[in-house]
Amino acid sequence: MIGRKNYLLIICLMVSTAVFAQKKPLTHDVYDDWKSIQTVNISNNGQWAAYRIAPQEGDAVLELRNLNNNETIRVERVSRYTFSTNGKFVAAEVKPEHDKVRELKLKKTSGSKMPKDSLYIVNLESGDMKKVARVKNYQLPEDSEEWIAWLHEKPLDKPKKKEEKTEEAPEETGKKKKKKRNKKKEEPKAEEAPAEPKDPREKSKGTELVLYNMATGETKSFTGVMEYSLSDKGNILVYEYDEVDSLAPSGIHALNIASGESFELNSGLVGYKKITIDEEGTQVAFFGSASEKDAEDKYYSLFHWTAGGEAAQIVADTTTAGTPENWMVSDNSRISFSESGKRLYFGTAPRPVKYAYESDTTLLKEDKPAVDVWSYNDPYIQPMQKLQATREKNRTYSAYINVETGKMVQLADLELESVRVDTEKDMDFFLASTDKPYRVQYTWDTQTPSDIYLVDAETGDADLLMKGTMGAWQQLSPNGKYITWYDLNDTHWYAMDLATKTTKNLTENIPVSFANELHDSPSLAYAYGTAGWTEGDKEVFINDRYDIWKINPATGDFENVTNGEGRANKITFRYQRLDREEEYVPTNKPVLLSASNEWTKASGYYTTSMASADSPKEVLMKDMSVYGLDKAKNADRVLLRMSTYEEYPEVYTASSTALSDIQKLTDLDAQEDPYNWGSNQLIEFASGYDGETMQAILYKPENFDPNKKYPMIVYFYERRSNSLHSHPSPAPSASTVNIPYYVSNDYLVLVPDIKYEIGHPGKSAMDHVVPATQAVVDMGFVDKDKMAIQGQSWGGYQVAHIVTKTDMYAAAGAGAPVSNMTSAYGGVRWGSGMSRMFQYEKTQSRIGGTLWDEFDLYIENSPVFGVPNINTPLFIMHNDADGAVPWYQGIEFYMALRRLQKPSWMVVYNDEAHNLRLRKNRKDLSIRMGQFFDHYLKGAPMPEWMAHGLPATLKDRTLRYELVDESKEKLKEGESLNIEKGNK
Repeated sequence: MIGRKNYLLIICLMVSTAVFAQKKPLTHDVYDDWKSIQTVNISNNGQWAAYRIAPQEGDAVLELRNLNNNETIRVERVSRYTFSTNGKFVAAEVKPEHDKVRELKLKKTSGSKMPKDSLYIVNLESGDMKKVARVKNYQLPEDSEEWIAWLHEKPLDKPKKKEEKTEEAPEETGKKKKKKRNKKKEEPKAEEAPAEPKDPREKSKGTELVLYNMATGETKSFTGVMEYSLSDKGNILVYEYDEVDSLAPSGIHALNIASGESFELNSGLVGYKKITIDEEGTQVAFFGSASEKDAEDKYYSLFHWTAGGEAAQIVADTTTAGTPENWMVSDNSRISFSESGKRLYFGTAPRPVKYAYESDTTLLKEDKPAVDVWSYNDPYIQPMQKLQATREKNRTYSAYINVETGKMVQLADLELESVRVDTEKDMDFFLASTDKPYRVQYTWDTQTPSDIYLVDAETGDADLLMKGTMGAWQQLSPNGKYITWYDLNDTHWYAMDLATKTTKNLTENIPVSFANELHDSPSLAYAYGTAGWTEGDKEVFINDRYDIWKINPATGDFENVTNGEGRANKITFRYQRLDREEEYVPTNKPVLLSASNEWTKASGYYTTSMASADSPKEVLMKDMSVYGLDKAKNADRVLLRMSTYEEYPEVYTASSTALSDIQKLTDLDAQEDPYNWGSNQLIEFASGYDGETMQAILYKPENFDPNKKYPMIVYFYERRSNSLHSHPSPAPSASTVNIPYYVSNDYLVLVPDIKYEIGHPGKSAMDHVVPATQAVVDMGFVDKDKMAIQGQSWGGYQVAHIVTKTDMYAAAGAGAPVSNMTSAYGGVRWGSGMSRMFQYEKTQSRIGGTLWDEFDLYIENSPVFGVPNINTPLFIMHNDADGAVPWYQGIEFYMALRRLQKPSWMVVYNDEAHNLRLRKNRKDLSIRMGQFFDHYLKGAPMPEWMAHGLPATLKDRTLRYELVDESKEKLKEGESLNIEKGNK
């Protein structure tokens, strides 16, 4: 396949290299309108593809493409959409016009007067479109062919009519004003019929609920509805009325859609929540409370109704047998039916406890101390407790009702909080785990043991299976015969026969590793996961780095179903699940495997049999990123995506999983044509650590001239070469260099892989970044005096370390760098509330020991101690609400640089996270970072903010982007050059 960029390159070379000069460099102005493809779906019948084309700011468009005749239907401003199960209709939520909303916000328009969402229903056969205004939400269940329901927003208040005034003569001075009389004789009024009584629910807080048949146009509506649920099959609608008065009480009602019969399930309670319908639409459950509306602690009951019954019955409350003493039904829990409809799952929780101190009315708020007590034996440290406080307050514990017998079984409790409920099958037991006995260890190690239990579904009794295991990915086989898990300590997979409680090591006799072979930190290595089971729990499929193994858990017999082809060719094969409802991996027909060549980065799909060892056969393999395969539920037609750095990941279709007739559906690549884009290539270099051949990606401008000397930015994190064929869009940066922007503006960008030596992460970065840089310099087209490095977080740390060791780079950008591992070690990751110790000892920082055991390594790897050696100008970003790397790490680094008067600038975005979330800040960072590198790598003038700072007195008054003549004297506070030209 010749991509658009390659095709254009050929044409341009044939005509003249001058053509390239006509292409524009990307600017920061292009971001808002730059489009991407989102939410790609195929209809169940395989006739229609759907995808949203959305700019980064503005209105998205939904495109519906007929895959048989290429007819296209476009719907503007769609935020989400749903196919009907038969593929004949699409429901789309349509947002108000972006520019109009912005204009109203500028006018300080109130929320009630802001435009609301609409609902469009598209008939795909006729192209007709029904438009419904002011829709709060809609439901089009996945198995509903015709029926859709939606709830309206409240109607706008009608403007009051102004009373007409009769014109009055001017009042004479000194005289009383006379009342003007209408001399016209009034006609006698005709007798009026009594007014029709208004629906009292029009006064409700609820709004209008509409049930609509998309095929026939039949409509039913209900006034004053708060909550509703339409069954999966579209055969029953259940809704809640809000209480208005005694004539219109609150209640749960249901409509049998086929018969048109409506009936009350319950009424008169104060609060209802979480209406839930079973898969067949024959059972309903919900929470209801009789507590007063303003009650501080409300008590809820679980109600259940079965088709044919007169009213919903309470099946669980505080008095129900099986509810633990002093516990209650929790409205914070989720209600769900098992697939068979025989079990109704919900959650319970301990009743709230009121302490005398908190209820003491003799104490003022200012009398109560504000104190946190940090105890050495707390399960979690205080910051974690605070972050988890709301979750713990709302924690629920799994239970279920046997709807046939009415028996309640409590599954989880305070000691065994996590029970894995599987609603697909009514198993005789549940898998459960707890790490409670080991939570103190979580302060310094995130890989902690756990205890594994089997919970009896009939009694709720828990049987301990494994104590203190380091097993990961514990899972039940589909029929519940086995538990499998991967042991982090010995890196083997195990299976336990639940009938006999015997355990077998499944992989001890297989001559390959099932642990991550590229793992290079002091933590324990995880595995590559499993691919599923054969029918009857006879065999389990387990992945190694490249291949798939079929293993009999009863005998331990094994077979490499990909016949070793993956390892032999460095291709990673993974089972491609096409049927979302598939329970077993089929062995009676060919299956698809995704395939990715680890070294060349080519990817695609192969076919093979999972029944026995068989060399996979190539179906599609390209030097592209091939992904996103999605098969129509009821047809052999698929959608997929393919991309390179040059080519946007367009949507493609093929008429079958053979992928032999691929057709391109989209053309977003066209938006790049006016711009100088670029290309990329893999390069190889020798690691300075052990000489191993490593890879890096080199990005070059589209108009690249090998006889020219280019500035180059080296960006890095850990291993990134697998992103060779990813297609980044021009976008404002959250923290790192936007590669398309810099490449389009005549920079080279190099992204090397890094592997790490335990205890020496800083040196490891040097041992890969510098040799990779030199490998490109040796190619002859890099200006070695105009090179820079940039990274964020872990990358920011590595940047900070490297500039203490070499003057090779003319500039450096360090985002959120850890500058002092000794002061960071004992701190807290405020975003998660976790201690930072684990990071330095076991994970990314890779020191491999405590601060007191490996003190010299902490000093060696802390850039702040090498600041006197830095001669490289630095651009630092570190935000004051960073929850991952403490802000004080950036401050320590900046203060040392400032003390030694090293050229450095630190931008701090207020109330911002580790990576920027707000688009306005991302835009600002992109401009400032670009100006910094342009100055040091291209010789552009400094902007005002670099040359003269941005004093606090000018904050929010100017941005100081304007470029200045550095020969001028320093600006006085409050002055600005050319401020009217764009700094406001």
